[in-house]
Amino acid sequence: MKKTASVLLLFSIATSAFAADKGFAADKGFYIGANVGQARTNTYDLSSKTNIAATGLVGYQFNKNVAVEAQYSHLGSITATGGGSATIAGYGAAVVGILPFNEQWSGYGKLGFDSMSLKISDTGHTANRIAATWGIGGQYNVNQALGIRLGYDSYGIGDSTTQTATTIVVSAGVVYKF
Repeated sequence: MKKTASVLLLFSIATSAFAADKGFAADKGFYIGANVGQARTNTYDLSSKTNIAATGLVGYQFNKNVAVEAQYSHLGSITATGGGSATIAGYGAAVVGILPFNEQWSGYGKLGFDSMSLKISDTGHTANRIAATWGIGGQYNVNQALGIRLGYDSYGIGDSTTQTATTIVVSAGVVYKF
């Protein structure tokens, strides 16, 4: 019930911003993107805490200041101190606040939810967790269609009944508006 209410709240904020917009045609529309970066998981029982992360995303920008995004993230593999490894991957959705500095540069912040799975390779056990996700970053618009991003994102992982952790991702990527 809380998840449904949260999604409805995010949707109503986004649609209100859409209705209030008075222009900025170049700032509206769908976009796709991809990011690659370094992930670091902060839990005490790991011998390998960092790995390569990759994210694919789709979004819709309502006006120059508000967008929504959905994404799939593969946050790499981590290794436990006693051996064994786990893969982290999942889906998420967020509302994105955008602060344009000029035609080319903007900053952004995002807040939403993710559903991440931590799949342990030697036991086959999967720990699922739905948690808040957030991120900050900047974007350079090469032209009206292509942008280059740098970002810092935080994801909740683990099993909420046992051990939980956070994975931080520092990434670079591209977005394409159409």
